[in-house]
Amino acid sequence: MEPGRQEAGTREKLLAAAERIVVERGLTGLSVRRVGEAAGMNPTLVTYHFKGVGGLLDELCRCNLDPVLADWQAVRAGDPLDTVLEAWLRPMQRPAAFTPDGRALVVLDEIAAHGTGALRQQVLAAMEQFIRNLREALAPHCPHLSPEELRARLRFISGAVLGPPPRSHGAPVLDDGRALDDLVFLLRFARAALAN
Repeated sequence: MEPGRQEAGTREKLLAAAERIVVERGLTGLSVRRVGEAAGMNPTLVTYHFKGVGGLLDELCRCNLDPVLADWQAVRAGDPLDTVLEAWLRPMQRPAAFTPDGRALVVLDEIAAHGTGALRQQVLAAMEQFIRNLREALAPHCPHLSPEELRARLRFISGAVLGPPPRSHGAPVLDDGRALDDLVFLLRFARAALAN
């Protein structure tokens, strides 16, 4: 294997291991030693490739935040309510960059809730900007809600989409094979949560 390809493979294995830890244990479970063990590699490779856990988190954040924000660009003021809701909710179910049974938003939520410094601020600022856009797109559909009430209801809906921890194993599955976090159910729930 070429040195550049081998290095990229090592980086990806370390990122995948770190992301699994964040999804399963949260950010507080992340350490150079745990990432090395989970990847089946020498923990010093985390420092070599990422300059430590901080650099690793920067990369995990970028790999998860960029696609979610790109998807959320589909949220537009003037669109019908269901179009706005679907454009908001679908990216919330996006698989994590390296952990298909996890969600990108869970990784970002962990960074926002338990991260520190500039990375935490970057995630919070991106989310706050998006929420402003979302509230603007939803306001014409919800004239009965004050801005504060709309914000509270959006937070409630977000919590329902993310589900309770641990968030890595998906929602319970019904007899017909659909999961409780199926977009059809989530859209109905969101519409009801935004109603009078």
